[in-house]
Amino acid sequence: MRNLEKDEREMAERRERMLTVGFRIFSEKTIEVATMKEIAKACGLGYKTMFRYFGTKTALVIAIGADIWKKYAVKVEEMYQARGGNAMNAAEELEFFLDCFLDLYQNHKDILRFIRNFETYIRHENVSKEDIQVYNSVVDGFARKFHVVYQKAEQDGTLKVGLPETEFFAAILYIMLSATEKFAEGLVYPTEQEEDQSKNLELLKNMILRTYRA
Repeated sequence: MRNLEKDEREMAERRERMLTVGFRIFSEKTIEVATMKEIAKACGLGYKTMFRYFGTKTALVIAIGADIWKKYAVKVEEMYQARGGNAMNAAEELEFFLDCFLDLYQNHKDILRFIRNFETYIRHENVSKEDIQVYNSVVDGFARKFHVVYQKAEQDGTLKVGLPETEFFAAILYIMLSATEKFAEGLVYPTEQEEDQSKNLELLKNMILRTYRA
């Protein structure tokens, strides 16, 4: 008689291995170049097994994207509480979220490389809103946290919120994410003395804070 609990545990472990190995290979080789067969081999699994868990390469890519942001969200929450959590004012919370981009660059360049490639891949594959919903629902969690910053700013006046919330969020997000992704991939060529771009990101962070602090 089969042990259903054991089977479910083994299936969960196998799925986690596919996500972990797939993320590593996609980050190193890019999503377009890496193949499902290559990932299956690296996982020690049969090629057909991959498709029993993820029907297409795109489904695997989306699952990996959602998984890495879920895991990073746990770290963000831990850092958030360590900085004072909800007791921070709006300006302090904005600085905290900007520091999260520095943390991504300094400690998680693989995430930044994957996400930059992910965005291009999803556009080229014309993925539907329904198929990418599982990914967007995770990313929306970060947007909701930023919504709290905007609401606080309206109440405590520590930030200038002349822009509508969506524009305020988009302007900061795209500037920081674009910079960190390009630095992580080496697309902005450093001098020999400045391979680490943390100082430039810190400069960008402070420019944003000076712009929006009341």
